Amino acid sequence: MLKKDSGTVSGIARAIDLANIASAFVLASFVCKSSTRIDPLGWLRGTFPVASEVINQYAILMLLSAIAWIAIAEWRESYRSHRSERIWPFLRGHFTTQFIWAISVGFLAFFFKLGSVSRSFLLTFLPLSAAMLTGWQLVARASLQYVRAKGLDIRDVVVLGDPVRAQEFSRFIESEASPGYRVTQLSRSPNVKLNGNLNVDIDEVFLMLGDGQTDLEATVLKFVKMGKRVHIVPGLFDCTLFRQNLEEFAGVPVLSVGGHGVDALEAAAKRFLDIIGSAMLLIIFSPVLLLSALLVKLSSQGPVLFSQERLGKDGCRFKMLKFRTMYRDAEERLHSDPELYSKYLQNNHKIPRREDPRVAPFGEFLRATSLDELPQLFNVLKGDMSLVGPRPITPPQLDQYGEYSPLFLSAKPGITGYWQVNGRSEINDFSRRTALDIGYIRDQSLKTDVEILLKTIPAVLRRTGAH
Repeated sequence: MLKKDSGTVSGIARAIDLANIASAFVLASFVCKSSTRIDPLGWLRGTFPVASEVINQYAILMLLSAIAWIAIAEWRESYRSHRSERIWPFLRGHFTTQFIWAISVGFLAFFFKLGSVSRSFLLTFLPLSAAMLTGWQLVARASLQYVRAKGLDIRDVVVLGDPVRAQEFSRFIESEASPGYRVTQLSRSPNVKLNGNLNVDIDEVFLMLGDGQTDLEATVLKFVKMGKRVHIVPGLFDCTLFRQNLEEFAGVPVLSVGGHGVDALEAAAKRFLDIIGSAMLLIIFSPVLLLSALLVKLSSQGPVLFSQERLGKDGCRFKMLKFRTMYRDAEERLHSDPELYSKYLQNNHKIPRREDPRVAPFGEFLRATSLDELPQLFNVLKGDMSLVGPRPITPPQLDQYGEYSPLFLSAKPGITGYWQVNGRSEINDFSRRTALDIGYIRDQSLKTDVEILLKTIPAVLRRTGAH
């Protein structure tokens, strides 16, 4: 069965992906034959109607594309089991891998000075490869789900430990991981000691940690010696907000909870992404910036930019820039109206959209389209902010984070982040907003930043929570 030969299946998947990339290369050659001056059939006949240098550069590009895909797919763990993964997280991960690969191929073509490779070929080859890889992934996923729905390639699991928690986790497996998994046995006692009635014809074991358990080590060793994969589900506290890693401490396996931040190399890569990304966006949106500044100036009296003191990494204070969206006397208007101020406090320091008398005529449009935040790109370029990070907060707001304050200040605030792509101002629960910010600190990495940036585009277009 497939579950018995995961290594073989993974190898086949790699080969099919490389075959898709090669096929896209040949198809792109046909499509761009006039610009590339390459006849794919000429390769097969051994005739080369163009200079060998051109042929060599296209061959080098093909080789570099294959090597880049292998390296990036391994780094992104694309060939691990996606059995329990839902479709949207699966596609997000797949598209992120393709995006990084396409950028890498373009960079390698520039780095190796493949000047004979036409831009039209690259602009055809890369999207065509992405389409073929995505199509294959969707077909493979649908096929596996069909097979598993028929009762084949199912991983049988047993859940041991506290009966109540075991029952809850069993329902979680059935709702989140089906049809790839099937719970065959549940614990009826908090004692996880093995007995003769336990069916060993299973694939994986989940042990629920809790009170009243004995012989846990013996149980784990027993299953491992039988060749079973054992998952230990922590039950001491809810550690979903913190980073978790299975590590070795002096040769002893331990589950490590906590720790945050990125290493020096990834921090440098993140800063490089911030500089290049903010500079490019400032150039691309320069006409929009100039037009917005002009309309802000003409629509109401006051400065074009609004600056407010915010807290950066390690508590460093800086002036965050935005286009001014309110009248100059906004604070006076707020405090002079007791009913309005009461509504402001009750609504988590916000006033419902279209009910705020402080907003200038052009301000509503700037907020709805998120254009008011474009000047923050200068903060990113300067180094006070990052493209992706937790929300920038004012000094008084720090007290609301309580004992999480040091953790919150351990990362640079960002223009976008988990909060921005999950509803923004529609999230009124402060604890939920805090959890999203800490979730980013837990997950922060270059890979996470790229994923959030890709999700920001549709979030901005939908204008979800932008007010």
